Amino acid sequence: MAFQLVCAKCDSVGVIMDHGELAPPSTIVRCSHCEAERGTLGELRNLAISHRRDLFDTAEPPQFN
Repeated sequence: MAFQLVCAKCDSVGVIMDHGELAPPSTIVRCSHCEAERGTLGELRNLAISHRRDLFDTAEPPQFN
């Protein structure tokens, strides 16, 4: 399973987990809105150090009025 940046159930980006910094990599990370499983803390940490900036790029920059 790959970590889900955006919750597939509710489109939220917030996450919650037990024990935060002291948690082992196998700790389940849940959506802060609907509590659906989004992946593990280990997957989230690997994503954070992966240099995968393409996951955050958008096709067009946002337009502000």
